[in-house]
Amino acid sequence: MWYNKNMKFVDLKKHIISKNLYCCYNLFGDDNFLLNSAENMFFNYVAQNVELNKTVLSADNFDIKTLPAILNSISFMGGTKVTYLRLDDDQKSKDVLAVLKTYSKSPNTQNILIITSPTAITDSVEAFNKTANCFELVDCNRLTEQYVYGWINSELKGKNATMDTQAKQLLVSYTNGYLSRIAMEIDKLMAYCGEKTIMPDDVKLLVQKELEYKVFELTESLGEANSKKTFEILDDMMSDKKVAPSVLPLIQSAFRRMFFSAITPKTNAEIATELGVKEFAVKKAKDSAKMFTKIELKQIVDICNDLDYKIKSSQIDYKNAVYYLVSFILTNNKKTSQN
Repeated sequence: MWYNKNMKFVDLKKHIISKNLYCCYNLFGDDNFLLNSAENMFFNYVAQNVELNKTVLSADNFDIKTLPAILNSISFMGGTKVTYLRLDDDQKSKDVLAVLKTYSKSPNTQNILIITSPTAITDSVEAFNKTANCFELVDCNRLTEQYVYGWINSELKGKNATMDTQAKQLLVSYTNGYLSRIAMEIDKLMAYCGEKTIMPDDVKLLVQKELEYKVFELTESLGEANSKKTFEILDDMMSDKKVAPSVLPLIQSAFRRMFFSAITPKTNAEIATELGVKEFAVKKAKDSAKMFTKIELKQIVDICNDLDYKIKSSQIDYKNAVYYLVSFILTNNKKTSQN
């Protein structure tokens, strides 16, 4: 076995236990809970929970020149050592890759390097030594809804807690499927509800909606031509100084996704791969797209592009552009007169 581009987080534990290990792994993705869990698997199953067999490098101050010596060091207690390196800088990733290309010619099987990053540090391993198990990517992006619901059920069972089915659905929607958020919110909900079943109203009261979900709510209310609800959501988002700059780009992205999903015959999985999003995001886009005609979606995408140009060329103020776009969609929605 050399390189499996499609290794997922859910397959990692089985892979590690098989002991057919690589010398370097790149854990990448957008869910910190999964990234941390993957790191812990290597410490638990490879380093056998021995702190002396664990090295953590800081990307901020470690010297790239020392990396070869670190990788070639052996464990103090016997067995396999695990070295962690967290990267969030493209140049540092390139520097590390350059070292690994040389290292892969004669890797140290007693020291496994775990690189954690938001995105994969490479999409090609042609330069690595294919005669050895040297490099593997592990996808720690958000999991499928089916797996997330399974995880929630397991977590609740382990904590002797119960949650209404609709409450689970709201929790997943509000958190956009991030286990890092879900784990925290379940503890908060349990503390609030005590021994009683967690209900939808509890989730609505305690769980803050992810920005992506707010945008979904906004596009849904636009599709329903519900002016009152639309501007309530928009005013709330625009009043937050941290959120406001992201509102227009997220609306643009949502409608582009909706338009593409509406005109392509491809499957949800194919669309997700092409757009670089999760399948449930495509499913939501398709559901929202049904509220508009393809012509309406094309007009909105064109208006988004036009406003983007006008903002960049100082022809319109950003805030005015946001409200103009939303007003345009409501005004041109054939259902507006019914609300």
